[in-house]
Amino acid sequence: MSPQIKTILYTTALGPHTRPVFRFAVNLARQQNARMVLLHVVEPLSNNVRFLMDNYLSPEKASELQHEATRGILEKFHKRLEAFCAEELGTTLEQTTTLSEIRVVNGLPCEVILEEADRCDADLIVVGAHSGSTPRTTFIGSTTRRLTLLSKRPVLMVPVADLPETQWAQPLV
Repeated sequence: MSPQIKTILYTTALGPHTRPVFRFAVNLARQQNARMVLLHVVEPLSNNVRFLMDNYLSPEKASELQHEATRGILEKFHKRLEAFCAEELGTTLEQTTTLSEIRVVNGLPCEVILEEADRCDADLIVVGAHSGSTPRTTFIGSTTRRLTLLSKRPVLMVPVADLPETQWAQPLV
């Protein structure tokens, strides 16, 4: 007997192959009668940006600006994902039974994904496997690579290079 999949955590970097991987995750959730949580992680400001802010602004102003920028970015990404899901699913988040939640979180991608998998008690993490730009990440991205090494939960990597035109790559509506 295979393990039952009740919750799928689908994480996306919102790259060019988001749609086919999302469609794959949604179809898998439907086949398993599972709920799906969509996660996008916004990386924190780089050290260079924080250095400039700290050196040219007062500590209070730098902190306020960083907080406002992060909050605004998270809200914009959340709205973008809501519109994306409505377009793909042909329904709103409130009306669908497959997608239970959209989360946009600030932090380091691998750490946040693992924390969110624990939070939602995911039975499976679904990610797109894309090529990285360094020799170490030629076959899969660095976040996906770290996930496969650190996760206590199964990680399903969906290949995104030369995706075949199969049923799961087609529009959902």
